[in-house]
Amino acid sequence: MLISVWSNMHGQAGASATAAAVASSLALKTACKVLVAHNHIERSALEGYFFRHPADVEKTIQSLSNQGLDALIRLLMNGRLRPEMVGDYTYSLLKNHRLDVLAGTAKRERTAAKDPDVMLSIINCARGFYDLIILDVHSGTYENSSLRILENSDMIIFCINQNTFLLDDLAEIKNKYPFLKQKQAAHVISRYDNGGLVSRGNIARKYGIDKSSLFEFPNSTNFMDALNTGRVFEFIVLSQKTKDRADKALIGSLNRLCDFIVEGRDRVA
Repeated sequence: MLISVWSNMHGQAGASATAAAVASSLALKTACKVLVAHNHIERSALEGYFFRHPADVEKTIQSLSNQGLDALIRLLMNGRLRPEMVGDYTYSLLKNHRLDVLAGTAKRERTAAKDPDVMLSIINCARGFYDLIILDVHSGTYENSSLRILENSDMIIFCINQNTFLLDDLAEIKNKYPFLKQKQAAHVISRYDNGGLVSRGNIARKYGIDKSSLFEFPNSTNFMDALNTGRVFEFIVLSQKTKDRADKALIGSLNRLCDFIVEGRDRVA
């Protein structure tokens, strides 16, 4: 199952953070093989969320220059890429491929990965090995592969916030690309303020979104610290029984989202 995590506006709704949290939670809650990746071409924030220190990120990505996306592109171009090979070119956080991170290209110039057919071919190949692929999709609709990936996804997690400008823009994009309305979908409201005028209920009513598909991710200082220090998975594990109010609300919403995803996977199957 391919689950795309996407926002219509860059840097506004925490798509990369959501992708990291969702992948970590699914790996913890299920026995599925989970791959988390992105189509940002260059290294995105996603990779830093799984490595403890910035220097480790650079070192790891450099060591993965013969792995990661670059290696998969070469194998694909040579006609040698097979589903069972994909996991060999990832960084595994858990045994048995229960949480694998696929690094982006180590090259600074744009590569063949900008070709949507190349990225989609790699993803489709990975689908033959992994149960769940969580893909942090480049925001907006102008990146070459983003629309194609969204169109080929089994589920889309729309990352939004309480900014009506972003919400109105998303509604326009959904009208422009009707397939976005036809997909199984969840909507994550990042940095959710329970006292805001643009509430979960108001968003559901105004934009015609099924309220059961709306999940609030409130501000959490501890979660932000985990993102900044590459400890997202550890945070998800250690916070399952937290008494911290913000963390408890975040984990509760995240767990409900994961249940929603698993139910959606069962429908796809």
